Amino acid sequence: MLIEMRKLTKTYGEGDQLVHATQDVNLEIHEGDFIAVVGPSGSGKTTLLNLLAGLIGPTSGTIKHKAKEIQYLSMEERTAHRLENMGFIFQDYQLLPVLTASENVELPLQMKRLSQTEIDQKTKWALEQVGLGDKLNRYPRQLSGGQQQRVAIARAIAGRPSLILADEPTANLDSKTAQDIIDLFKKLNTEFKLTFVFSTHDQRLIDQVKRVLRIKDGQIQESNE
Repeated sequence: MLIEMRKLTKTYGEGDQLVHATQDVNLEIHEGDFIAVVGPSGSGKTTLLNLLAGLIGPTSGTIKHKAKEIQYLSMEERTAHRLENMGFIFQDYQLLPVLTASENVELPLQMKRLSQTEIDQKTKWALEQVGLGDKLNRYPRQLSGGQQQRVAIARAIAGRPSLILADEPTANLDSKTAQDIIDLFKKLNTEFKLTFVFSTHDQRLIDQVKRVLRIKDGQIQESNE
């Protein structure tokens, strides 16, 4: 099992102002899962992803990532765990405009203190997987929105993490480009058993995942669609 949450609760405020962002969440995520987390604004969706990433700790309950209880880790230990085990894809890509595609992909690998040879190999592999093996030296301004998202995906997968978290990854893309990106996610999931958890409102993506987690008032219901 990759992720195990037990009675995971995150509250904010106190007294009459107490808000349960997540409440007694029990959830298991397995290697190779392809999951959409859906729900209205304020439902707890973002909090759930932040808990999965170890960006915040729970108020109560446990969360295990590969059998390690990450709620007990220090902030520094969580950061190291995240760098080693997780990849992130953002709605606005978050590419540095002064860096080329390959340099953007390299950034998290450099933080892991790998040799330059290994960094180069992983970067080239990742960009080839997303169909940009011929655009290593292009800057973000020289790429389309879909290509920029592919660079962001390459950056997320380059270290072969056990978990990839994606926040509204198709929100800024036209229909054809969005479907191309969804097909790419499915390819990476099938060929390399990369585990994806998406936060999304995009019905096109929701319709093509393996599991749908609907969250409302901090509680999860799973549905198959």
